[in-house]
Amino acid sequence: MGTGQQFSETVLRTVDAEISPAKCLRISDVETLYADLQEDGRFDGVGHLCTLIADESQAEALIALSQEPNARFSRVKFVIAYENEDYGRELMDRFGAQIISNQISVLPMNVNLTTWLLILRMVVSGGHYIPPVLVRCRPSNPHLPGMNGFDAGPGISSQNGERPVTGLTPRETEVLGMLASGQPNKIIANQLSLSEHTVKLHIHRIIGKLGVSNRTEAAIWFHRNGGA
Repeated sequence: MGTGQQFSETVLRTVDAEISPAKCLRISDVETLYADLQEDGRFDGVGHLCTLIADESQAEALIALSQEPNARFSRVKFVIAYENEDYGRELMDRFGAQIISNQISVLPMNVNLTTWLLILRMVVSGGHYIPPVLVRCRPSNPHLPGMNGFDAGPGISSQNGERPVTGLTPRETEVLGMLASGQPNKIIANQLSLSEHTVKLHIHRIIGKLGVSNRTEAAIWFHRNGGA
């Protein structure tokens, strides 16, 4: 959904070929989407509309759509695609709480094709993805409360106002940030050029050092402590 500058015909053909049985349809804006939904057969009763990807021009409209109590979109995965990292940071600064709470994925368009397809497959399959670089930049913003239901407060401090001491190595901290953004081990391994076994070892050590029970609690810890 958008102007078509980010979603060229080549991109659409690639998705059609590589992410079966997905079939791409180009939509200009939310208004057109609603109009098309009224046409019999366009989305086969909306049951086959599984993922809605908006470019930067339609990002705010998609965020608003994700917050509507509309049963038609209850199973649709919402995704915002972006080219420029500065735009991605601004997006998270302004709408981070809504993006997290509504499980909107953020799809970078400036990564290699293999990584891009892995991310898209994960999202279409029901996953939630936010680029680690955008997660890491968020704690410095004092205006982003409510990450996953928690309020980390200003900066990157913990709830008592002090930076938590974890003993995590820089690599473990990086893995934790990616884990907390909803990425599975396969994508973490691909982006960090590690084996999935090594990623599992990192996560095992992270869980032990944080004193939590599983990766979900580790992600909650990350968000609760402002991404420290």
